Amino acid sequence: MYTQLLKIGLLAWLLVLAACGSETAVTPTPILPPPNISAGGEGVAGGATLVPGVVPSVTPEGNTAVTPTPTLAPTNTPTPTAEATAVTNPPTQAVTAAPLPVTGRDLLFLAGGAFRQWNHNTRQIETILPGPDPASRIPDEEIRLPHFVGDITGFVMSADGKRAVIARLKSAELIGEPGGANILQQTFELLFMDMISRELWTLVPQIDNLGQFALSADAQQLAFTGTGMDGARPPSPEEPLPEKLYVMPTGGGNPGPIRQIRLCEQNCAGLVWHPDDNLLAFGDREALWLFNLAATEPELWLANSGDMVFTPLDWARNGRYLMLWKGGYEGGSRVVLDVPTRQLADVPNTFAYAEPFPVQTTWLPDDRLYVLRSLSLEGALTPTAELWRIQPENGVELREEWATLSDQPLGVSGQQYLEDGRFAYVLFAPEANPAAGTYILKGMAETPQRVNAVPPVAYTPGGQRALWAADGSGALIVSGGRVYYAPAAGEALFEVTAVLGGDPAQFQWQPEIVVP
Repeated sequence: MYTQLLKIGLLAWLLVLAACGSETAVTPTPILPPPNISAGGEGVAGGATLVPGVVPSVTPEGNTAVTPTPTLAPTNTPTPTAEATAVTNPPTQAVTAAPLPVTGRDLLFLAGGAFRQWNHNTRQIETILPGPDPASRIPDEEIRLPHFVGDITGFVMSADGKRAVIARLKSAELIGEPGGANILQQTFELLFMDMISRELWTLVPQIDNLGQFALSADAQQLAFTGTGMDGARPPSPEEPLPEKLYVMPTGGGNPGPIRQIRLCEQNCAGLVWHPDDNLLAFGDREALWLFNLAATEPELWLANSGDMVFTPLDWARNGRYLMLWKGGYEGGSRVVLDVPTRQLADVPNTFAYAEPFPVQTTWLPDDRLYVLRSLSLEGALTPTAELWRIQPENGVELREEWATLSDQPLGVSGQQYLEDGRFAYVLFAPEANPAAGTYILKGMAETPQRVNAVPPVAYTPGGQRALWAADGSGALIVSGGRVYYAPAAGEALFEVTAVLGGDPAQFQWQPEIVVP
């Protein structure tokens, strides 16, 4: 069944490609990494406060100092196949007005062109920063643009959830013919917000064709990409302007000078700040780069080849290991880079290409990896949770603990390492199945606790998304254009689509915010 559904999904994808066959052929670009979080598109889940690590020097005269990863004693392996506790499926309730269901944390998201929040204290939807007048958000039947002028198009958060950088679209124009060769020219501004006082400052008044932007954990540094800051237009749709990478101190809303640090080879991606907030990792078509704020230009760390392009995903807590996506022309996989030695080690069996349930990885506080995978080596749907110790500098690739999460062909997603040390995930099925649901697991040798139901989902790439709150209070499920909230208390599965606003996206749970 899974194989048939996957074939159908891939066939539909190939038909879309065939429909575009009249366009000029270009050299294929390696696939970008799948998001490590499954409900939110571009963003990353907030919650955990980064632990300071050791910053490798990238200046020519610097020496690289490292902190060794502590050695932990593995538990007995393998662990037995987990059997879920029997739970009656709770009813699905549609929420159409406040008060909303009880949550343990605030939920940030975009909807209707605005930056919004599901406030866990008031149990209402609040508009943090409005977009344009809703009456002006009328689509042009001839030219369909991704956003309306005035829309809030993205946001990134500090680790403590108290500060945000927000992107707003200022202008948009299609250069070329709507039915022929064309390119979208857009201008954005970047804003800095104190999430406690809601005070707002302008960081960057104009950035052309904004790509990615990343805020350091302490909110003191911002990196962003775009084609310029002067309104320069491409000479023709066939000649797009290259991206540039900029960094700047935010100054807590009183910004410092903006520095261009790289004219990207095609585009720059995977902007990831080191836990110590003074080293930026990123990649472009040429190489993987590291930029130290004390330097004047980035240092080439790993060169790419035609069929192997490295893109940063996230740092381990020790600041030594960097998870990378190793992309090719058709799919890619995850590898761990030991930054000081530049040694690489594959995370085994993480290849993904248009997968409904790509392998998910997250770093644990002890620098091991929590891995969720849906496919066995034989290609059958067999959801498993695994703990890996990978140390490229020592040649260590050790699966220390693992558990089979179900004996049924279910997809697993929604990976979260909870604040209290438990593991959370979601099992999905294409039809009603009592084994599908939201789960919490105390340890690989323990029986997982099924805490709520989930709706049936499509087994197609992007057919489902799930995001657990880091405190374990509940999970958000996105499927088929509908949004559900599954509280861990399990009293009901709530459909909340109607109260969020139009086209909700980029969901992100806030950490617990402590105000002195």
